[in-house]
Amino acid sequence: MNRSTLLRAAVAAAGVSLLAACGGNASADGEEKKPSSAGSTPAGAAAFTVTHVGGPTAVLEIAGQRILIDPTFDAPKKYKSGMSKTKGPAFGPEKLGKIDAVLLSHDQHDDNLDGKGRELLKDMPVVFSTPGAHKRLGDHITPMKSWEERELKSAGGTIKVTAVPALHGPDGVDRGADGEVTGFVLSGEGVPTTYISGDNASVKVAKQVGDRIKKDIGAIDTAILFAGAARTPAILDNAPLTLTSKNAALVAKDLNPRKVVPIHTDSWDIYSEDIKSLVKAFKEQGVDDKLVDLEPAGEKKNLS
Repeated sequence: MNRSTLLRAAVAAAGVSLLAACGGNASADGEEKKPSSAGSTPAGAAAFTVTHVGGPTAVLEIAGQRILIDPTFDAPKKYKSGMSKTKGPAFGPEKLGKIDAVLLSHDQHDDNLDGKGRELLKDMPVVFSTPGAHKRLGDHITPMKSWEERELKSAGGTIKVTAVPALHGPDGVDRGADGEVTGFVLSGEGVPTTYISGDNASVKVAKQVGDRIKKDIGAIDTAILFAGAARTPAILDNAPLTLTSKNAALVAKDLNPRKVVPIHTDSWDIYSEDIKSLVKAFKEQGVDDKLVDLEPAGEKKNLS
């Protein structure tokens, strides 16, 4: 049973409908609107969509801008690090189209930034990432410390980008430079508040981020969660380095976003859990109605 079938079956059991795919390039004015709710996209706002490319890589269209998350575009291969890419991207960099900014959770690991992803960064107008990424990759990376803010301005308005804490391993563990990773929050007038977890494995850290977002910005509209329970025997005795399915569901329950976009669960051999276990965990926590079905990869999905 494929990922799409699993998601639809789980949501049908809960008596709700999954989000339908957003067809073509129709404008927001031409789309059917859902009843408004806390944190939902205002009527007449720019389209709010996500396109999953594979692994942690996705294109987010928000407030009139196109933002690329953790670019990985290599074909399947084995890396010097020991990890292997098992599936290629839904499409290559040549089909990306115009990108206004890149959000790079970290640069140290191939599954979040591979060879073609590194090449792509040099042509991007702005790349937000960690201070370590700036030191390693160069001045085309804009470094951001936790809770530092930057702005992305366009004719459609301004998106505030806030770097937020992420823990690339179990609570209480400091992996040093190798574990340096960041999450992001997108917000602003007419911007659906969006939390992007990055390679965070900690429910505690996600809750702290969520509490501050709710206090300083407001309700979280959408959470993009890196899941898959990534593990490698060489690090922390095979401990999960990203959210397990259960912990992703707990984060979704605590943050209570309108939608949850699950990424970082496919295309690499480091994942110990898959979409099936994720759906099961979300059902157990009663939050499976929030899950966005990203299948097939490469197809634009409406988040409005």
